[in-house]
Amino acid sequence: MIDPKLFQNDIDAAANKLRARLGVRGRNFATRLKRAGRDLPKPARQAGRRLVELQAMVAHPRLRRLVSRTEAEAALKELGAHLDKINASERRMDRLLGFAGSAVGNLLLLAVLLIAFMRWRGLI
Repeated sequence: MIDPKLFQNDIDAAANKLRARLGVRGRNFATRLKRAGRDLPKPARQAGRRLVELQAMVAHPRLRRLVSRTEAEAALKELGAHLDKINASERRMDRLLGFAGSAVGNLLLLAVLLIAFMRWRGLI
């Protein structure tokens, strides 16, 4: 059997880690996990889904007896292991550099098309 308060503290910590590392928002852990989506690898997503299932079971007095602490800890460990590897500032920098590279590539393409059009019309 598992203590509901301790389990909820662990779930809250995982939800806060999702917010800090991936920047996902939501009212509860299930919403944040859903919004994280493909940012998490499959094993971490499955562990998160299992935690959501366990959270519902822990909330029910009779089903709480079916939840083992080791199962919950294994799922928390799996999700936490991946979230610990994520560097939030590096993710922001990668996103910014990707946007800048895309913008520069589009400007180069526009310049090439403009020069080709001007050459075709005999302006150059």
